[in-house]
Amino acid sequence: MDWELSARIAGDAKVSTRGLIEPTLGVLSDNRLLMVMRGSNDGRPDLPGRRWFSISTDGGRTWPAAQPWTYEDGCTFFSPSSCSQLIKHSSGKLFWLGNITPENPDGNQPRYPFVIGEVDQDTGLLKRNTVSVVDNRQPNEHERLTLSNFTAHEDRESPDILLHMTRAFANSQGTKLNWTADASLYRISID
Repeated sequence: MDWELSARIAGDAKVSTRGLIEPTLGVLSDNRLLMVMRGSNDGRPDLPGRRWFSISTDGGRTWPAAQPWTYEDGCTFFSPSSCSQLIKHSSGKLFWLGNITPENPDGNQPRYPFVIGEVDQDTGLLKRNTVSVVDNRQPNEHERLTLSNFTAHEDRESPDILLHMTRAFANSQGTKLNWTADASLYRISID
């Protein structure tokens, strides 16, 4: 197998304190490649916690500088430093799964709510009116609840997206984190 290494997408420490990491890739309807990356404001709570994106028009050989990932109407949203995933669905739609927070996160926290939304395939941006909460912290759960370590795929027998995720630290008490939790399977209906 022969392959070439593309130029890397470098993060700017003035806007993301730990660079751009854990990329997820999706193919847009015109075969451009969308890359969505995790950024961080860890140690710099004055910075907005964001996702970053870049779109390659040549099959991933070159990538323009990363920009803040926004809704398709240009409005920004907050997202903690956590993994996310793009899934191309058999309907032709492209979905993003990850965390969007109502307020500016502090580095990795909070890692809830967990959402799914459709990507606009012309712009590569997230369609605001499609974002739906899949799971969120309940009143009796620890503030360090982690809804972010997951994998998802389309079910072969239905158009549903199957999400495998552990609700980590939900039952923790005080400063002692409980590292045991049940693995859950979520079935997300796609119309």
